[in-house]
Amino acid sequence: MDPASHTAADPAAIGPLTLVEYPHPALLRRARPVARLDAGLREAVEQMFEIMYESQGIGLAANQVALPYRLFVVNCAGRRGAGEEHVFINPVLSRPRGTAVQEEGCLSLPGVRMDVRRPQKIVVDAWSLEGEPVHLDIDGLLSRVVQHEFDHLEGRLFTDRLPEAAELEVRWALESFRNVFAGQQSRGEIPGSDALHASLDRLEAARC
Repeated sequence: MDPASHTAADPAAIGPLTLVEYPHPALLRRARPVARLDAGLREAVEQMFEIMYESQGIGLAANQVALPYRLFVVNCAGRRGAGEEHVFINPVLSRPRGTAVQEEGCLSLPGVRMDVRRPQKIVVDAWSLEGEPVHLDIDGLLSRVVQHEFDHLEGRLFTDRLPEAAELEVRWALESFRNVFAGQQSRGEIPGSDALHASLDRLEAARC
């Protein structure tokens, strides 16, 4: 999304969304709770599902599309018309139980996959897109995806949870992402960091 677009006429306007990759500032910034559910946010959620399906993902956090909001979408089936679509707004996780190790990847870190240890079961409390409370006691894949996306809202990537030896394995990949991102900015293919932060600030002020 071009942060220069939509700002003059309507500071709350979101516009077309695109998937962003590390180290986009939105991925490294703790998302703010949503205080305003409006038509623009509902349209953004629909776009998030489409981007998730097109990218063959099963979860997508708002900051992966450069939105500074505490919300994410999940469908463990990974395709429209199958499985169950979940929208979690202002989620809170509690009651972690057990432990499990499973390989994870991330749409914002394409090509990077590593084993990650997480609680096997959790409780998630959130709000739906209709403003209704959500309370789920979950385990298995849904639990892992919810925890992965919640980390995004905290400004964390799954690579931040790796033990030291595994973290060393992905360090070169992260450096490569940083170099590519810097090159795109230097060529004007994506806005500079100041403009990206300004867009996040504007959207945050509109709904948080």
